[in-house]
Amino acid sequence: IKDCWPVRGLRFTAGAWHMRDQIAHDDAPVVRKLREAGAIILGKTNCPDLSWMFETTNPIFGRTNNPRALDRSVGGSSGGEAAIIAAGGSPLGLGSDIAGSLRVPAACTGIVSLKPTPGRIPTDGHVPQVRGPIVPFNTAGPMARRVEDLALAFRVLADTPVRDYQTLALSGRTLIPFTTPFAQRPVIGAVMEAADALERAGMQRRVGVRFPAIKTLFSYSALVYKHGYDDVHRILGGGTPYRLWDEIAAIRQGETRISPLLLYFFALTTPSLRLANAVGFGERSLEQARQEWLALMGDDGVIVTNVLLGGVPYHGWGYTTPFMPPMTPLCNALGLPSAVVPVTWDAHGLPLAVQVVARPGEDEVVLAVAAALEQAFGGWRLAAG
Repeated sequence: IKDCWPVRGLRFTAGAWHMRDQIAHDDAPVVRKLREAGAIILGKTNCPDLSWMFETTNPIFGRTNNPRALDRSVGGSSGGEAAIIAAGGSPLGLGSDIAGSLRVPAACTGIVSLKPTPGRIPTDGHVPQVRGPIVPFNTAGPMARRVEDLALAFRVLADTPVRDYQTLALSGRTLIPFTTPFAQRPVIGAVMEAADALERAGMQRRVGVRFPAIKTLFSYSALVYKHGYDDVHRILGGGTPYRLWDEIAAIRQGETRISPLLLYFFALTTPSLRLANAVGFGERSLEQARQEWLALMGDDGVIVTNVLLGGVPYHGWGYTTPFMPPMTPLCNALGLPSAVVPVTWDAHGLPLAVQVVARPGEDEVVLAVAAALEQAFGGWRLAAG
């Protein structure tokens, strides 16, 4: 269980220094659902400070390495879950996702994950909680080795009825391959290979679709800044917003309380997000973007796209690429269900994964397409490291 969820009787830190000695007195509803279904809780797994980075490191437990290559990042923020599943230590895990935190680690480690439609799985008990218009951005979701295990966990965790994904026909459904700006050749190739396989399975490819990705990303980011930053800063500061120079001084004295990468991220992004908020990006522009996306997807469209811009990154990639992988937060902003599945593997045994995206409420379609890709390419492999 990712350490953003309380598990009765176990340490519950959310990766935040000021929560390092906290013990959970009750299970989160999602944890309770798993227990009631017969799941055995093996333990808690690492996450970055308040799940706010795409690297899994924090001042309490340090860095989580990728079991496929120890010099590579495991992604974040559900990186501890991804690592233990990829290494064969657990068949199933529970994470969370407000910008890609289920999907980036899955892509980095070669496992599968599902970010569901908002509202299908409860998020009560998650730390941090979010408020206002960004509440639907944060989702709970399962991570696993195989798509059939994702589907099993989804049925257990969901508050709404779940259809059997194996009964859904893909033949004739619209397929939209899409790669984001700055995507590198290997990941573009993985998307195209996935699209080819799905076309052979009977899906109808549509090309030349141009989604309003930039407007959507600015709208999402402005809302997260306006409704999320203050709460996170307060928790990180132990009840009052942290002071950047005080934290830098603490780091220089060997008393790190907030990960340097997170301080760097906030310092670098806050001015641009403040500007995006000031010039009018927000709820109205996001709703306009949502309607544009849904119109372009059509009634039965499924997008297959990249997760990362390149191969599995090395540790410290957040310093050189501090902004989030562009496609993952768009799904949170638009309320689109999405799953990640490995497609090909490079010469170093590292995965190249794709993301499958469908219309709101079509989580089962996402699982069906992911299962088709898993069957075509073989899916998860045990990490040899």
